[in-house]
Amino acid sequence: MTRRTTLGAPMPRPAVLPVAAVALAVVVAMLATVATAPDAEARRAPDDVITKTISLSWQGKTNKSNYTSSGRIPGIGQLKLVCKPKNTILKIKPDDRNRETTMWLAKYEKKNDNDVVAVKNVRVYRYDTADDDGTGGTGKAAHEGLNQLTPIETFASGYAEGVISTRTGRHLPGGAQDAVPATSIKFSWWWENFREPRRFRSCSMKAELATDPTQSTMLTWHGDQDSEGRTVVTSDLSPLGTLELTCQTGRRSIQWLRLITDDPNATLRARTITAEGLIDDHVEEDYMEAAGGYVGPLDMPENGMMELNLTAHGRTVNMFLSSYFITNDDENPHLNLCEVAAAPF
Repeated sequence: MTRRTTLGAPMPRPAVLPVAAVALAVVVAMLATVATAPDAEARRAPDDVITKTISLSWQGKTNKSNYTSSGRIPGIGQLKLVCKPKNTILKIKPDDRNRETTMWLAKYEKKNDNDVVAVKNVRVYRYDTADDDGTGGTGKAAHEGLNQLTPIETFASGYAEGVISTRTGRHLPGGAQDAVPATSIKFSWWWENFREPRRFRSCSMKAELATDPTQSTMLTWHGDQDSEGRTVVTSDLSPLGTLELTCQTGRRSIQWLRLITDDPNATLRARTITAEGLIDDHVEEDYMEAAGGYVGPLDMPENGMMELNLTAHGRTVNMFLSSYFITNDDENPHLNLCEVAAAPF
């Protein structure tokens, strides 16, 4: 059974607290308790997740070091929060620019009194395509800007959710380098009085990261010749079942996901976010129930993100997923590609 609706508003999220309610000091990155089951059969996916919080908060006259806060993205690189009166960004700096590193974000905020969403893909890479000689890439870091105006507006707030992942560069086959587990991110920001005297200004930002170090839910192939044997990947979500991702090449091929499970009451709720504009126009919700040992399949977006809530055997696993694929370049099949990443939150 499948139901699809267009959402008029995103799922409820914790409100961003006024700065006055937040401690006026930079909060150092914190590593939460990690619990790992002894074997795959007994494994519970949410219990294996490593979580980390990076945040900052300041008010009035403060040391400029309080304007930024940084922390590691496990196996990938550095994440930096920047909240200065003249610069508000979320920045990634991967360890290896030869790899293709992306920070996909579904960014929610208000514009002209409307609730809007935008899918953003912050990339760091040396090789843009299979034909790139290494001179067409980015710098060592990349960022997503948070302000809507220049000079920066006096007040702003919002939140973003997504996936940070790294994979083999596009000049090489998808499996040429070791896979690294992706990391989910939930990020919020708030600042006020940025156009007022310094003593009235304040800002707070928080990024929550989650990584399952025990497995990599990644699907990558670069070029039709590389797709053979790489179009399907699975991820263990015990006790729910197995998450299966499929991304084939060709004009009439399939790109979908499904949950393989023996629970006849299993369900899948999904939000698919694409492009940019009013939430009414760019967020869709699907609800599916188990049938014949599966929940799904559900199509993945060609260039977008998904929020997944998978439930079976009394447990729920929540994940963010990013997907990007080109499968219809008949003249240059070596430029076709598929890059999918998912991480729990």
